[in-house]
Amino acid sequence: MKILIRNLKKYLFLIFLTIYSSGYCCICSSVPNIFNLYSKSDLIADITITNVHSSQDKNFSKKYYMVDVKYNTIYKGKKINSFYVSGSKLIAGKYFGEMTSCSLNLEKGDRLIIFHNLGKIHLLHYCTARISGNKVKFQESKQILESLSRQSIQTNYKNFIIDTHFNSKTGKTDLNKFDGIKAKNNFALFEITLNADGSFKNVEYIKKMDSQYDQEILDYIKSSKILHKEKFEFSENEKFILPIHIIKDKNKTFVSLYY
Repeated sequence: MKILIRNLKKYLFLIFLTIYSSGYCCICSSVPNIFNLYSKSDLIADITITNVHSSQDKNFSKKYYMVDVKYNTIYKGKKINSFYVSGSKLIAGKYFGEMTSCSLNLEKGDRLIIFHNLGKIHLLHYCTARISGNKVKFQESKQILESLSRQSIQTNYKNFIIDTHFNSKTGKTDLNKFDGIKAKNNFALFEITLNADGSFKNVEYIKKMDSQYDQEILDYIKSSKILHKEKFEFSENEKFILPIHIIKDKNKTFVSLYY
């Protein structure tokens, strides 16, 4: 009987944890490549946090703290000088804001690239798409955004996934044939034009990697297709930009569709 009660308690505890985690977990939508968000974002900028403070509005100060920002580069949109931030922050000996599963901790001096969408208030939170300034690929990210800012073609905002024939047994894809690539640039941009059925009508470079595999990679993308086409709607001559990246891991270099 004691064993039964003990097991029942464990069972109830697991149910509690499941309910708690599902009710309080911050769920962010997954994006295969952060640069796909370019066309749908209202403001994309490289910013530095210059000040962290409370809101003068008491109702907002209960839920958020605020940051003032300096703009290093604006790739798209117009300046917003201050943002509300989801989270709790100790300011002058007093806590402002509310700690939640979507809290974002920002400090004075932090540098990041944000992909922001306008709303009723200018709010940053854990799910806000961003690239931290302390990441190795920060400067490369700026180069990609500079290239995208000069294009009139939309990025892959529908999040089309290119089928690279992932092998679950080996963990490899067709792109592994380009392992060991040596390139002048760490990324390439392709303009892809679609037929009404989602097949590729035309693929051409916007920006090359300047590598020994440039032509082979172009030929491969031309022969590829969109994975799970049945999930999407297409229109004749629809176009999108596809970024491809070179990843450096220790002494290895390889090509990836993901960043």
